[in-house]
Formats: sequence, structure tokens, C-alpha cells
Amino acid sequence: AEANDVYASVKDHIDYKGKQVGADTYLQVITGNASGGGKVLQSGPEDNVFLYFVDHGAPGIMFFPESQVHEVDLMNALHLMHDTRMYKNLVFFVDACESGSMFENLPADINVFAVTAGTATESGYGKYCGSPKVGGKVIPACLGEEFSCTWLEEADVTDLSTVTLQALYEIVQHGVEKSHPQEFGALAYANTTDADAFLGHGKTAPAAAAALTQDEG
Repeated sequence: AEANDVYASVKDHIDYKGKQVGADTYLQVITGNASGGGKVLQSGPEDNVFLYFVDHGAPGIMFFPESQVHEVDLMNALHLMHDTRMYKNLVFFVDACESGSMFENLPADINVFAVTAGTATESGYGKYCGSPKVGGKVIPACLGEEFSCTWLEEADVTDLSTVTLQALYEIVQHGVEKSHPQEFGALAYANTTDADAFLGHGKTAPAAAAALTQDEG
């Protein structure tokens, strides 16, 4: 396939990169703590907030390049966001190994709906693997993650104003073959709220072809 430099169009819109990306910075950003000097979330009590994390994981841990967020720290951050009225409702997608372990203590009454790539004991899996060629160069890696590719590609072909968050979760749950996506928190809210309230209108591209998967952790 011809190489398409997607980085060129987004590099000027990246707020944190390289060693700037770490656990402490992440927690500061989502809780609106500007003490580090960079951009942080400045949402309020009438805002819907969508958080999306993709990286490695382990039981009770989300990994960053040189640090990690522990489950208790993430729960404390979400409670702080709730207590300081930083959102009306919040949706959190996590694509990482053992990602289900991050939300086992998420209460249903702080208006957070979380979806994870798998259970507390499952690996996440790559997609578009098999040493694909891009611009004539072999890429010895998977180009995506099965969970992320499944929900993103579904959003590409679906009018998200016609499906609830719960319905989208169920589509993804059935579409992911190597792990078992989980849902946590405000399940009643997810059952009555259309996905476009957080994810845009969707339906922007044709469905992508199926691909091989492998364990990516």
C-alpha cells in the first residue's frame, strides 16, 4: 500500500508527546490540574466527556512509557472529577491488557460508563498483523488493536445517533473475537443515551476488511 503520512496533519495538534506523556501528567490533565503548565481538561457540569486510553496494561495498571496509573489512582481521579463537577456524564474506553481490572470498583452513581477491551485477566489483541507492507516497507507490528478497530470501524459505517451506547457496546462485544469486552458503571444511562452524544455522528467510511490478530498486551 502507498504510505500516507497521517502524522503530518496532526503533529501540530499534539499537546503532550514523548517523555511528557506519563501517569502524573495524565491524572493532572483529566482532573483539570494545571500546575504542570500544560493544557488540561476545562470541562464543566453541563459537559459530556469522552476519555479514550490505548496502551499496555496489567492487573490494576494502565501503562505509560515510563510510568503507570494504578486502579486506585484512576478511581480517585474519577471521583475528584465528579465531586468538582467536571462533567455531566463521562464515557471511558480503555484498550489494554487486563483492562477490566481498572473499573471493578467503579460505582454506578457517579455518571461514568466504562468499556474495556477485555476482562480483568485477559490480554488485548492486535489487528492488521502479519508483517504488512506500507510504502514498500515491511512493518513488523500490528497496525491496530482488535477492540479499538472494532468500535472505530463500526462508528465509520453507523449513524451513531441511531444507536445507544449500550447497543454500540453489544456490537463491539460480539465483534471482538479474541477477548471479551466488559462494561461498568452507569449501565442504565448507557441504555438510554445515543452514542453520538460522545462519539460524533459517525458513518464516515466503508467497513474495513477482516484481518489476522495476535496477542499485543
